[in-house]
Amino acid sequence: MPAERNIKLDILRILAALGVVALHVSSEYIEILPVAGVDFNIAVFINSLTRFAVPVFVMISGELFLDTKKEITVKKIWLHNVLRLFVIYLIWSYGYYVFQSLYIWKFDFYRHGPVRTVTGIVYATNHLWFIWMIIGLYILTPVIKTWLKSADEKNIRYFIDIFFFFQIVRMTLTILVNKSLTDKMSELVTITEVSGYIGYYVLGYYLANYKINRNLRTALFVMLPVGIALNFICAAILSKADGAYNPGIYDSFGVFTFLNCTALYLLVDKMSGKIKKGKAFIINLSKDTLGVYLVHIMLLEVVKRQFGLDFTGNSTISIIVITIVLFVIALGIAALLRRIPKAGRFLA
Repeated sequence: MPAERNIKLDILRILAALGVVALHVSSEYIEILPVAGVDFNIAVFINSLTRFAVPVFVMISGELFLDTKKEITVKKIWLHNVLRLFVIYLIWSYGYYVFQSLYIWKFDFYRHGPVRTVTGIVYATNHLWFIWMIIGLYILTPVIKTWLKSADEKNIRYFIDIFFFFQIVRMTLTILVNKSLTDKMSELVTITEVSGYIGYYVLGYYLANYKINRNLRTALFVMLPVGIALNFICAAILSKADGAYNPGIYDSFGVFTFLNCTALYLLVDKMSGKIKKGKAFIINLSKDTLGVYLVHIMLLEVVKRQFGLDFTGNSTISIIVITIVLFVIALGIAALLRRIPKAGRFLA
């Protein structure tokens, strides 16, 4: 095990992968439970608790790929990283198409022509959107690194401030106020260049390379449980008012989610230095997290159709049990796929 390996990133990957599984499991319950009921609110709480997952995955990539001490050429980005993710997308999209054709739609996929096959692959599953988003950030990496090499801390912090106010705050106000005038103003003040996940990408680099003020760090740690609570409370209130599930406040660009992601990143960084045992185990789990992300939706569909969602008689227990079981099984499948000679890196 390399001495310089940053165990913090491995822990964050595992937490984020577990969060993604819990997010999708709880989402299934939210769709079928009566709005504003106790079980519904518990499912919303679990769902809101896990929304750190995608931003944290992006922050991890930002810390690794934007490291100005390491040279990553345009050629390597395209031939190694982008190409690998594109192949992974094609393989798994086709896999989901075949799975859904045989297991859910009950028709012979192999009898359809190329146009129907391509359409089936594109619409096979929605959760692979993440791969295209990461590919976009990877493509921009050489350009962003050129800026970071000449930028000082103040300049980078300025970019993060722009992202915070023109993406995080803007999106939060739009959700909370929910008026046509606010929506129009939101459109007018949109800065496309800081929309999306690029802010989290740069934030991951910033938190890894610059020391955060001690008072600010303490405030973020104190606010973490508060942010978790406010995410849930606001979502519950909005859902009750709408008479339907409203997750907008704790989406990736909600202000409390942004603060929670930042606090979690710093907290794991602080605590990971105290870990002395089990590092090899953590690293091995971390290597299988991509595979967990890729396969868990397929496993969730099997559980839904074979056992039903409420098989324990209690929604909360069912969410927790299904999440843990799916996570463990997905880890095992990912570990096997990853170890296939030559092809493993394109499967998990």
